[in-house]
Amino acid sequence: FDYLESCKFLAPSQHGFRRGRSCNTQLAEFQHYISKSLDSNTNVDAIFLDFRKAFDTVPHHLLLKKLVSLNITNNIQKWIKNYLSDREQCVVLNGSKSLPITVSSGVPQGSVLGPLLFLIYINDIVTDIQSPIKLFADDCVVYRQIYSTMDIEILQSDLDKIEHWCDKWKMSLNIGKCNYLSFTKNVSRSPASYTIKNAIIRRVSDCKYLGVNFTQSLKWHNHIDYTIAKASKTLYFIRRNFKGASTEVKETLYILHVRSILDYACIIWDPYQDYLIEKLEKVQNQAARFVSNNYNPYASISEIKAMLGWETLNTRRYKLRLKFFHRIYYNETGINRNEYLYKPSYMSARFDNSEKVFEYCYKTNNFGSSFFVQTIKDWNLLQQELVSISDNDVFFSCL
Repeated sequence: FDYLESCKFLAPSQHGFRRGRSCNTQLAEFQHYISKSLDSNTNVDAIFLDFRKAFDTVPHHLLLKKLVSLNITNNIQKWIKNYLSDREQCVVLNGSKSLPITVSSGVPQGSVLGPLLFLIYINDIVTDIQSPIKLFADDCVVYRQIYSTMDIEILQSDLDKIEHWCDKWKMSLNIGKCNYLSFTKNVSRSPASYTIKNAIIRRVSDCKYLGVNFTQSLKWHNHIDYTIAKASKTLYFIRRNFKGASTEVKETLYILHVRSILDYACIIWDPYQDYLIEKLEKVQNQAARFVSNNYNPYASISEIKAMLGWETLNTRRYKLRLKFFHRIYYNETGINRNEYLYKPSYMSARFDNSEKVFEYCYKTNNFGSSFFVQTIKDWNLLQQELVSISDNDVFFSCL
């Protein structure tokens, strides 16, 4: 990994399995592009691609062919070839074992080397693609602002190139699971039509990508409702099966299995509407009564959470956004800060911290509440002693 990163072999659009990159880094860039486009009343067409058993279908002989282009030593190439060669698999069912068969494709699952080999194999899929493209391992989205039919044609041409790449390198797209989502404020807009292998890609009004539910208007109501339902279901299971557990065990279960659901990608969908903030907090309120074993309807839920040392989820999301932004500001992620963070045209020596960032102008609440736009405003309000802390964990603990 270090060698590939040092020689800048891996495409910047690939966020999977790489140091400093994550679902959040990809989602933050994707959200910014979409919300900024909608703020200027520009539609964006996005094609979410699904590969059929991507990790299991990588042909070993073609993978070894790609390794030659890395300029690594022959000994390492031979070592990887030996690592992939003579692999066998069999099936065991009810004590009966099938005859072994030779495995000639697929990166070894569960191995340290497997993800790296897959990234090497899929890396050049982005070559000559004119539209923005994002990858998280085999999760892929290609998207483009649509001003005219020419943009539709360019996006279709990019899909044709990806189709050609798949044919050449023996990877298969699951066309039935590929989705076309048009981000627009004009729901009556006549949709375009995109194809793969002459099959029309299904158009949807919402699509889940990297665990986040995107809608054509880039509203987060659906995703938040899904998150609340999933967290509530998990909390119900814990309450039912761990009634007699200690406070410490209950709290640990909540943090690991419920709050983690409420936290996932929250820097992207953090709502500004009070009613959504309250709906999310109700889940934690129920958890607080369970953990403290205090179901007295007259007991203040705020006091119960204070006794447990819990902050509100809204406050937690605020801190998590700033923590992630801090990593971007101090170049600890794969996001190029120069593409999103600009120097302000004016700084007040009396009121502004020295790390102030230019604040985006916006016309819609959608863009105004997006990660970069909202968090830059929050960052600029921090005290000088806070923004000067370069250590991310120390910064987070001081918020």
